[in-house]
Amino acid sequence: MNALRALAWALSLTACLQTPDAPVDVPALASALFAREVAPVLERRCASLACHGSERRRLRVYAIGSLRRDARRQHLVEPLTDDERAANETSARAFSEGVSAARESLLVTKATGRVFHQGGAVFEHVDDPECDALLRWLRSGGLP
Repeated sequence: MNALRALAWALSLTACLQTPDAPVDVPALASALFAREVAPVLERRCASLACHGSERRRLRVYAIGSLRRDARRQHLVEPLTDDERAANETSARAFSEGVSAARESLLVTKATGRVFHQGGAVFEHVDDPECDALLRWLRSGGLP
């Protein structure tokens, strides 16, 4: 039992020594594919102010008529700024970090209901054309 406690202590100490804000490597995903196929899906399906159109969400999506970087522009029907488009891609790209396959990304597992998602399943299955756009983008970075 003492060996088990020592192991648990060592593991917890190791976890404390890791820097949570350290940079992580994420696959180089195709920005053009994101802009053309993925951004419209996220903006249409996820950007509601009650969902991912919130600064409090890990996946945060700026969209026309919804969350904007400049709070004075919120709800305005104006094109996204370059900065907002880049922020959307960066936010979504973070969900490719640490996964071994595109289908294991939280972008896919939550949206298909395989992992709990407060908003429920967004796609009935991974063969949905909009889910397939997410998968193609994730695969553009070399994920199987």
